Amino acid sequence: MMSLKSSSLSSLPFDLVEEILARVSASSLKRLRTTCKQWNVLLSDQRFTNKHFDKAEKQFRVAMLRRRTVCSMSLNLFGLHDNIDPSIEVKFNLMMAFVFEVFHCSGLLLCKTGDDRLLVWNPCMGQPKWIKTNIPSAKNFKYALGYENNKSCYNYKILKYDLDETFDLEIYEFNSNSWRVLDSVTPDFTIARKANGVSIMGNSYWIASHIEEEYLIDDFLISFDFTTERFGPRVCLPCSYCDTISLSCVREDRLSVFFQDSDTSKMEIWMTNNITQTKAMSWSPFFKIDLNTHRFGTDVSFFIDEENKVIVCCDEDEDEDDDMNDFVYIIGEDQYWRKVDIGQKSNWPRIFSYAPSLLQI
Repeated sequence: MMSLKSSSLSSLPFDLVEEILARVSASSLKRLRTTCKQWNVLLSDQRFTNKHFDKAEKQFRVAMLRRRTVCSMSLNLFGLHDNIDPSIEVKFNLMMAFVFEVFHCSGLLLCKTGDDRLLVWNPCMGQPKWIKTNIPSAKNFKYALGYENNKSCYNYKILKYDLDETFDLEIYEFNSNSWRVLDSVTPDFTIARKANGVSIMGNSYWIASHIEEEYLIDDFLISFDFTTERFGPRVCLPCSYCDTISLSCVREDRLSVFFQDSDTSKMEIWMTNNITQTKAMSWSPFFKIDLNTHRFGTDVSFFIDEENKVIVCCDEDEDEDDDMNDFVYIIGEDQYWRKVDIGQKSNWPRIFSYAPSLLQI
């Protein structure tokens, strides 16, 4: 990345300076805030942060929900295919709240805490926002973070949905700092309690199952559009029913899905096309591999490293209940496999990647 100093840009028109800064990564701009008062004001302006979100270089980071906190991770995967062991380290806690679930959208983390409160947080900017939920104790609510994109600004929203038959829906709008009830629906599909939801281009996606005469059949992809505030049409998955299906995002414009059947150790990873485009969503294989008897649990989480052509994943390690530690798995085509010990065992670890942003909350 180019070297930026306020003195080297001071002779340029400020409009040109803004255009240059709008293309610099969020992590680099964060370090520049203290170098110039005028830059600090600019980097706090919502108009600029929206512009930066659209144009800036994305530098993805890796984090993990582990031992009820969100941790930063350091990964060095270069040299994998030259038989050089990867370097993986859980570095430090990004936040100290007691977190049960985390949902990522555009550099913001939506965290459900142990006391059923919600925390929306920007790890890059260090800005926390606590949100009251007023949850009835008998309800089992899940949450997703997205935004309404009207091109001039991003109106961020939280979807709250229950997992009961009524499927009550509520929306929290950041612009008004308030909840409102959407029409209750009785859908013919269900989202698993531990299903990984992901967000791309403001919309949220889950793996869902069709309900027919009290049986769950035909897994498919379902989405929620935060602009229309409606669920979208179902999208067929590229594989038939499998015991383990997990969803992830590839950078910020594609989806990926992980398949493994309990009757076999074979695993498949598929990716969509760029869903920011207007054409219909389609799937293509990333790779397939036989894991030689290793089977992941139903709560596996993962992300794709396209440069090294591998996936990095973790789960509760159900096949190794006697182990006292957690492991991260690095899996690639041509039977590539690495298992890395990351320390003391935790309940339901989850790994994900995100791109730091300057977005205000």
